[in-house]
Amino acid sequence: MAGCLSDDPNMDGVATMTEGTTTATTNGPGNGPGGTLDDTGTDTQTTAPTDGPNPTGEPEGTTIYDIQMGSVAPGTVVTLTDLVVVSPVQANDGAVFLQEAEGGQYSAIYAYLYADVVMGVPLSPGDRVTVTGTYDEFFNESQLTIASPTDITVGGTSPIPAPLEVSTADVVAGAADAESYEGVPVCVHDVTATDATNQYGDFHIDDGMAVTNFFLFGTPDFLEVLPGTYFATLCGPIRFSFDEFKLAPRDADDYDATLVDCADAATPVSIYEIQQGMVTVGDLVLVEDVVVTTPWDFGGDTYWVQDPAGGAYSGISVYMPSAGAFVPSPGDVVTLCGEYDEYFDQSQLQIAAAGDVTASGNGPVPAPEMLTAEDLGSDPPAEQWEGVLVRIGPTTVTTAANMFGEWEVDDVLLLDDLFFMMASWPNPAVDTMYTSITGVLTYSFNNYKLAPRTAADIVP
Repeated sequence: MAGCLSDDPNMDGVATMTEGTTTATTNGPGNGPGGTLDDTGTDTQTTAPTDGPNPTGEPEGTTIYDIQMGSVAPGTVVTLTDLVVVSPVQANDGAVFLQEAEGGQYSAIYAYLYADVVMGVPLSPGDRVTVTGTYDEFFNESQLTIASPTDITVGGTSPIPAPLEVSTADVVAGAADAESYEGVPVCVHDVTATDATNQYGDFHIDDGMAVTNFFLFGTPDFLEVLPGTYFATLCGPIRFSFDEFKLAPRDADDYDATLVDCADAATPVSIYEIQQGMVTVGDLVLVEDVVVTTPWDFGGDTYWVQDPAGGAYSGISVYMPSAGAFVPSPGDVVTLCGEYDEYFDQSQLQIAAAGDVTASGNGPVPAPEMLTAEDLGSDPPAEQWEGVLVRIGPTTVTTAANMFGEWEVDDVLLLDDLFFMMASWPNPAVDTMYTSITGVLTYSFNNYKLAPRTAADIVP
């Protein structure tokens, strides 16, 4: 995100810049040759000649400093020489971070590589490269798009610039100098996680600074943290996404963490207490001896549990992105340790690791509560049954399946294929009657929905 520059100890003699202007630096890294200032302080050389040796449209000698400080217009094709690769390639997103060898603020950028580039030009941290690409602002993150393997040349290796030492308050949205660290590897020290890793692989540390598992997904180094996890050191390049600056550790060498033992830090509570508003969102909780009522959902990361006594407010969803060896089976008696959250208004326990689930046997699943579609289709009566195993019927299909495969019964309640492959999910015609339908009541996209677990839950 190219932006504004104020007093900057790493950029001696730099003139103030505002995003979208063509103001140039007077000296220091990032001052390309040939730039001169007129009496208004504006760079009078903003584009290269259209003929001659540099037809790409950017000033000769353009650097990452120029891009990140606002002197290059979005959409400009640039050639950047003698950069250092400072991250692994995140192959799923075609992402790598490149940095000027001199380092410092404004010195690095996120590069988006087409698949042919990822496959055709293997890159490793420390590679010295010259690249040609298109600079743009992608959702306010400065990016260099490299479209062809011929647009990147590897010319040996180079020492990786040392990460900048910063405080957490330096790198949060709204901080005076946060913009200057975008793309740049930084380190913070003696910090603590203030929430658990969420569904997107993000969590927060002191002062609201965000951390992302962008490079760590699918690796043993993935940071699945709980509130209170202590980091003696935490390093990585800074991304900007979803309105937050996010530190992105590249591997286990980028952090020194002391993980929290969930059971020691959590507060024992019941599902009833959670569902009746007696527990604060974000609390670390221990829920003991509850019964699994469903298998994994189709996505393979969520299942439901219920207090064996049943009744209103007795069920809740459990989100476990790192399942490990645990496979939920209806009837399992489990003790869960995790963070309580409201995920788009659905109550949820977020489990950080398989070791935070302890199974102590298998027994009967609580009997489903006998209710009507009207009981479950809208607030306030439905809220008490969210997460609970329920049964309705007889019932009649009143609306055919929509584009998401959901169909409605009795003009009020949606049926959801949460546990089904599409090919095995019923697509009944309007006026089809069912003797009974059993499932857990879920909540998503502002609707309560009944989710049968298997075909046996849908009785003609």
